[in-house]
Amino acid sequence: MRKQSMIQKGMSVLCVCALAAGLCSCGTEEKSEEEKILRVVTDERLYTEVESAADFLEGVDGEIEVRIQRLPDDKEEREIEIQKLRTEIMAGKGPDVYLLDGKQENGEEFLPLLENPYQTMQSGALAPLDELMEKDSYWKDDTYSDVILKAGQYDGHQYILPMSVSYYVLPRQEDMEEMSGDTLGEWLEQARNSQDTRLKTAFWASLWAQSGRWIQPAADYERGEVLFNKEKWMEFSDQYFQFHIDAGEEVHETDNWYYFEMLSSAVFSDKTSPIDLQVVPDLDGRKMAAIQTYGAVGMSSDLKQEAYDLLMLFLNDRSQKYTREHSEDSMILPQIYGYFDYAFVPVQESAFDAWMHYPPDEELEKMLQSFRELEGAYFLTRAERELYEGVYEIDSQSTYPDYDWNPALAKLADSIWNTYKMMVSE
Repeated sequence: MRKQSMIQKGMSVLCVCALAAGLCSCGTEEKSEEEKILRVVTDERLYTEVESAADFLEGVDGEIEVRIQRLPDDKEEREIEIQKLRTEIMAGKGPDVYLLDGKQENGEEFLPLLENPYQTMQSGALAPLDELMEKDSYWKDDTYSDVILKAGQYDGHQYILPMSVSYYVLPRQEDMEEMSGDTLGEWLEQARNSQDTRLKTAFWASLWAQSGRWIQPAADYERGEVLFNKEKWMEFSDQYFQFHIDAGEEVHETDNWYYFEMLSSAVFSDKTSPIDLQVVPDLDGRKMAAIQTYGAVGMSSDLKQEAYDLLMLFLNDRSQKYTREHSEDSMILPQIYGYFDYAFVPVQESAFDAWMHYPPDEELEKMLQSFRELEGAYFLTRAERELYEGVYEIDSQSTYPDYDWNPALAKLADSIWNTYKMMVSE
């Protein structure tokens, strides 16, 4: 049986340069020839799903023992334990498999194991997966989104497999006008001039929470370029806060509230079914998704094929096929239905039906249509969280008489640009 190693809770930022040096100079963890111990590190929220995959892999391959290291949420304990893990990685004894939670920029503060996945891909800490993928028939006829997969690539190689994403939509009712513009600025202008208070309340009440997504991607790590346009961001932010003031009285007089929604499997459950789900664009008109969970194989692993096989259980139908072929067996192994994270959107179309609990065809098709609109994906970093927190602070003061938000916006834009510049230069 699998032994479970539960790492107690804690976190500190991964030092990419030291990590890379440690990987290059140190050997791998010694294991006897008889042992096939697969070490997996994951976050508290994802533990149950990882445990199911581990049980399945052990069940079909009696030679493998999977040991799960669980990174809990408590900040102080996480800092301590991640420091230990970081030391192990530098010594070439890191985990075989990473299955991690990217968290949200506008949720509870979260300290990730890999502070910046872009830098981690450059550091040499992760194994390239190209050869393993080339001989895997899954990738020949899969429905995995190519634009999402690309986010896990660096220098032409695949290092990370995104496992779930998030993006915002406007669920449009039949009697609502369709958003006709291509960019977020054009959407805001339409809402400003609209007679439909639902559009006004959607922008008034929920657009600020997406402030870390108003320009994405905001950096090109391969070229070392900052793509965050300070002037465009400040101009839109000024227009948004002015709209917030102008529309305030009108939206407070209505009971007809409406919101942008982060797409989820429950988007149809609490309202009249929308006729479509319009994906919210950014200031340049791009429709982007944030990566919420992802998987990777450690470069120091001696069991790269087995590590890859564990990752792929969350994408392929191996567990389902096994159940069909061994229906008479007394041992029942877990089934995994093509998605890793129920809370966020799958990365392949074939998983949507199960993820949505087999909805009516019409509702399934609406979800898939929005998914097909995506043009790319990105990892959330500390810069997006700083943007969200900065806009939240300005928003909380914007309704005070005579408050001038422009100096605060300029200061925030400069700070964020410098954060991105520092990250692409590290």
